[in-house]
Amino acid sequence: MANINDVAKKAGVAISTVSYIINGTRNVSPEITERVMKAIDELDYQIDPIARSMRNGSSRMIGLIITSFSRIFFAPVIRRCREIASSQGYTLMCVETDDDFELEKNYIDLMRGNRFDAIILDTVADLDDSAYYEKLQALAYRKKRIPVVCIERDMTEFGLDSVEADNYNGAVKALNHLISLGSKKIMHITGPANSFPAERRMRGFKETIEKHPEVEQLVVAGDFSPKSGYDAVCNTLVKRNELPFDAVFASNDQMAVGAIKALQEMGVSIPDEVKVVGFDDSFIASLLEPSLTSVHVSAAGIGTVAIRLALERISNVDQPARCRQVDTGLVVRQSTDKDTYISKNFSNW
Repeated sequence: MANINDVAKKAGVAISTVSYIINGTRNVSPEITERVMKAIDELDYQIDPIARSMRNGSSRMIGLIITSFSRIFFAPVIRRCREIASSQGYTLMCVETDDDFELEKNYIDLMRGNRFDAIILDTVADLDDSAYYEKLQALAYRKKRIPVVCIERDMTEFGLDSVEADNYNGAVKALNHLISLGSKKIMHITGPANSFPAERRMRGFKETIEKHPEVEQLVVAGDFSPKSGYDAVCNTLVKRNELPFDAVFASNDQMAVGAIKALQEMGVSIPDEVKVVGFDDSFIASLLEPSLTSVHVSAAGIGTVAIRLALERISNVDQPARCRQVDTGLVVRQSTDKDTYISKNFSNW
């Protein structure tokens, strides 16, 4: 394998000149730069990013830690973060924790040890784990500060830049829609207990129901997977002879998909007998039969804001922490209004 000495010899320049060109630490004439780059290509010389980061203090790496690749909401987040990072000369490394807090901490340590320039984090830490968030705010490798941007929860009180959807008001819109259609017994399928968005959505559900004493509520635990939505409906219907609910509000679209599947297998008419609303407005919402009413969240928008906050923080680690909130809105489809026409425009996917 070629080394920097081989490149210098082939290009007919000093080793220091090759180093200046690779690291961009000093201006070198276009003619010499071209000779060095040609030698690098011909020798297939591989630049060691860790060695480079030790010299100039920047790895040009940004980490993205999410809870699960199986949650389709994250695909646009990852795509947008990668596009913007790449346009600014950074490489994005994305990993999943599978909702495992110990694995999350291991990834944080790994990225710190490799001098990542910033980390975007969808944490599964307890909501009141202030010591952990304070540790993230002070994250550094030797004298290099490593900024952390939290997605899906507001952690500005701990000095962390944050971006989140307006989950609370999204849930309020969903519930008001169901109540306006005459729903009297509404089941809510929650997300995981350590999910900040799920907690906000459940709070919006409960506080809206409390304003309508004529409406009954039923809360069933889920984990954001289609199976948990399916099981929530099956287990609830098995225990009672008649429909114990006339509407389902699922904390994400994937659980709503499972709920619809279970209802259809049991011969329940949607939306005539049971209306269903999801959350996220992911691409599957318009593919279902019936198509799914869902609270729209711009996942690409969250990714855009998160990566821009990270890039800005790399340049200015001392500015005050900021939280950016992405608006939500209800998209009505056939799972609550059977007369709604849905155009499936495949060219937009």
